[in-house]
Amino acid sequence: MRRFRVRATGWLAPGFALALTAMGVAQAVPPAPPVASGEQIPVPGRMVPADHGQLSEHNIEWMQTQPPQTQAEFLLGAAVNHDRGATDWINKLVDGWHGKLHFTQKFDDLDMEALYSNDLRVRAAAIEINLAVFNLSKTEETAENLMAKAQKSQDWRPFAMWELGMLANRGVEPEKIHEFLRGFVHDPNEKTRHWTVEGLAHIGSDDTVKDFLDVFRNDPSLDVRERAGCSMAKSGMLTREQRVLAVPGLIDLAYDPSLDATTRSWVYQALREITNEHIGNDPAAWRNWYDTAGAKRREEFRKGEQWSVLGNS
Repeated sequence: MRRFRVRATGWLAPGFALALTAMGVAQAVPPAPPVASGEQIPVPGRMVPADHGQLSEHNIEWMQTQPPQTQAEFLLGAAVNHDRGATDWINKLVDGWHGKLHFTQKFDDLDMEALYSNDLRVRAAAIEINLAVFNLSKTEETAENLMAKAQKSQDWRPFAMWELGMLANRGVEPEKIHEFLRGFVHDPNEKTRHWTVEGLAHIGSDDTVKDFLDVFRNDPSLDVRERAGCSMAKSGMLTREQRVLAVPGLIDLAYDPSLDATTRSWVYQALREITNEHIGNDPAAWRNWYDTAGAKRREEFRKGEQWSVLGNS
């Protein structure tokens, strides 16, 4: 069975620390001077492209001569790097990889990188390859088998919850799997609740937002509450537009006097991460912003980003 892990930096990503340090005051990045030579490249500042940001003909020719394991790991790494064409090749080849891939340390490392990519297509590609590594066909039978094992064995639940969420994201019994996972949200076992939240995060549906808010407010474990906050703010398969659905509930939590200090701080972190607004820890200020600008921000996210994700845009 796979060794599961969760990256501690999955939520508090680079750049987000600015909002925390400045208590909501945005800091402008000064324009970098033109770079004429590779020997002049500074470490800080804006991106300096090394090439045109797509898979090269040479790499494609080489990749096609390789065994499936090498193909999958190479293309997943290229997808993480935002090389144009990588996710297209994964989509083209992944069905043929089932039964031919193995769980390796290299895959595990790439999988974690991909599942926290800033491009949801890369996260989706990681899900497809994950299912191929464990030879889980995208069928109702696979989902039913995993649910039956999870129901019978607590030891099976981490793996089953993780993979069930991935199957639901790929269109396999999404409503049924969601209801099954929801049935374990308040399970007595903390590990089960943890991996239930992780599975729900893979689904990527609007309805999962209220599950995360429920866990964020009510779960007795700080670790499980953190995973719910991460799933709303940064990790998982929700789009930026969908994440805005969590804002009213997060503002309600900010007003809750019974909330512990750590979770309260995570509420404000999540609000800033979701909205890209640098407002301090003031629930009234957040309520005012949402009432006046929340719908507009969600519409902006729906229409499309005002930035590009390197070469994979």
